[in-house]
Amino acid sequence: MSNFNNSVMHNDQAAGLRRIMAKPKPRVVSVLSALPSQTQPRLITNLATSIANQGSDVLVMHASEHTLEQSYELDQSPSLLDVIQEKHILQQAIKSTSHGFLSVKLMQKQLLANANDNHTTSQLNLLFNQLAQQYDMVLVDTMLNKANTLPLHKLNESEIIIQLSRKPESITQAYSLIKQVCGELGRRSFGIIVDDSTDAQAQVVFRNISQVAKRFMQIELDFFGAIPADSHLNRASKLGRSVIDAFPLAIASTALKQIAQRLDDKHDNIFNNKQASYN
Repeated sequence: MSNFNNSVMHNDQAAGLRRIMAKPKPRVVSVLSALPSQTQPRLITNLATSIANQGSDVLVMHASEHTLEQSYELDQSPSLLDVIQEKHILQQAIKSTSHGFLSVKLMQKQLLANANDNHTTSQLNLLFNQLAQQYDMVLVDTMLNKANTLPLHKLNESEIIIQLSRKPESITQAYSLIKQVCGELGRRSFGIIVDDSTDAQAQVVFRNISQVAKRFMQIELDFFGAIPADSHLNRASKLGRSVIDAFPLAIASTALKQIAQRLDDKHDNIFNNKQASYN
């Protein structure tokens, strides 16, 4: 009888674990850029638009001193910091954008450099974790703080993508970002997106930086794709639209859609592998 009860208990625990694993997990992706500030919102806006067009609920969070809040239609919006300070409610902080995704800002950009209050940070972490559970994908426009980490715990634990170009100074800066993060958080993987290049050119850049990262830090990098030089990118920006929406047949649009799909597929594969290990 006791063996039967133990068996039932084990099966119940296993079934409960499978139900937990079957629950969709928040997919959080932070973008750090080794390029001029305007390229980071352009990448994130186009990725978010593409993922939203595939039927996913996407939230973009602004958490950088370097990029403009208005890139995500947030210039006059309250922030998550305002919400925890009870100046506004959460519904007022989250904005529906003209691109088809939602956006929110962590705090006013001038406050990011000095955001070191432990109680406030703890509340922001809690609010963000709860918020992230409501979306299929959260993309974060962010930067490293003075401690060489990202501003929230969840961001440091989740996917980090480095955006760079073929220029030597950009490659050097990208490697520096990787080194700074790993110096604080330990060894971890990073995604790589190479801007203003063909796929062949991007593969050369990726191969070089990944070899250095592997040799000197034992770090594995993951190639997500290349964004080609395309005048449609600037033309779409001047129109205040994503290139995917304004010029869907442009070569940049095709490349960005492929990157968005790879990003989506990677997270699905991670989730499916974890789920399978509990079956």
